[in-house]
Amino acid sequence: MTMFTIRNLGGVALLLAGSTWLWTTPAFAGRGVSTSGALWAVTRVLSLLTVAAFCVATWGLFARHAWWEPVALGAAGLGLAALVPFLFAARAGGEAAGAVTWNVFVHLLMVAGVLVLLLVPQLEQWVDHHVMGG
Repeated sequence: MTMFTIRNLGGVALLLAGSTWLWTTPAFAGRGVSTSGALWAVTRVLSLLTVAAFCVATWGLFARHAWWEPVALGAAGLGLAALVPFLFAARAGGEAAGAVTWNVFVHLLMVAGVLVLLLVPQLEQWVDHHVMGG
């Protein structure tokens, strides 16, 4: 089955990882959490831009464009930046500390995974071979 290629699985993983930044938007805050204020507004914008950037990177991956890797790295950086206001907004708004910590931890792992796969030369060559290869 050509459906289960490294490129297809990687693309789905990239798209799903990017979509999880929706968890850091006010729409996913717990009940009773105050989601007003500048920090939540900044978090919303950065998180939605991160989701969009991961979508663009995924499209580039599937279309075999060489620019998908820098876009994925930029999306990971943008996602990292989105975690900073989220951390402060969620804690100040009354979100449970454990939920905030877990959310940040999961996203840091995803950012680390993208960075390792695309910045470690041996792994990047492996990814490039499977994505850009026939």
